[in-house]
Amino acid sequence: MTPAASDRRRSAVQDVVHTVTDPDEATALLRDVHNGRDLRFADRERFRLRYHAMSDGRVSLRTASTTSRFTGVLHPERQYVLTWAVEGGSVIDPDGPDPVTMHPAVPVAFPTGREFAIDAVAGTHHYVHFGADYLEAVATKDSDAAPRPLNLPVVVEPERLAPLQEVVRAVAPALLDRSTVGEARDALDLMLAEAVLAAFEPMPDGHVAGPHATTVQRAKTFMHARFDRPLTVPDIAEAASVSVRTLQEAFQKHEGATPMAFLREIRLEKARLGLQLADPGVSSVAAVAISCGFKHMGRFSGAYHEEFGEYPAETLRLRGRTVLR
Repeated sequence: MTPAASDRRRSAVQDVVHTVTDPDEATALLRDVHNGRDLRFADRERFRLRYHAMSDGRVSLRTASTTSRFTGVLHPERQYVLTWAVEGGSVIDPDGPDPVTMHPAVPVAFPTGREFAIDAVAGTHHYVHFGADYLEAVATKDSDAAPRPLNLPVVVEPERLAPLQEVVRAVAPALLDRSTVGEARDALDLMLAEAVLAAFEPMPDGHVAGPHATTVQRAKTFMHARFDRPLTVPDIAEAASVSVRTLQEAFQKHEGATPMAFLREIRLEKARLGLQLADPGVSSVAAVAISCGFKHMGRFSGAYHEEFGEYPAETLRLRGRTVLR
């Protein structure tokens, strides 16, 4: 989906519920949700999974309840995921050098920028999914820095979690209500995102594509980390460890676009979020555009209008105030 389509659909809150009694169907569902592989449910008799997701395109609150232990390898792409279990005992990276055991009602963050193993106990897990572009934009909304991929710690000290848990309790009822839309939902999304960033303060970035990444995934990882810099197709091909021709063919096959067209979409979406989150009295269209890799303001304005149906100055003036209200 293009950034323009994503933005147009964002205001429509989606409420999705799945109740599954076939373990294979549940495996396929979680494979899609978490971009997983080697997924298995240990107990297949009298099996049941209930999955509920309420999403506005930027922030999604989800709950999964199952009768069976669940294992596998997950790699959510372009998402940041916070999770906590009702029962406790689930383990992230159980066979790794630093396994993390989840305790009841204590939030942890999924490892970012890499795949990881999980051994989840039967019971209920709650999740907060953030679209990566959105959380990255919130992380830099009070500065002129380019919104880059974030490296969230998996666990933090308990004292850092208390304010976040208060915010979750405060905003969850409204975010789980489909009638909460527009400015009200924007404000709640922002409140929750800022609370997560305050608790899970991002570490210095070091994102690289995982060992199982495809050509397109390696290229995307490189572009998302360096979209604000002058990039050429040979630069992207070198980062993906393929020839220019192979890169172009892979993008046409899987994205229906050239690598540079995809890069422009990344930059435009970053700019739109930056303008929506900016303070109109402090920031400017030029500052946001430059931070997102645009050097020619006239071309940027034209491309932005073509993509979103309004000029950047309109977004900054009309949207910036409402999102921050």
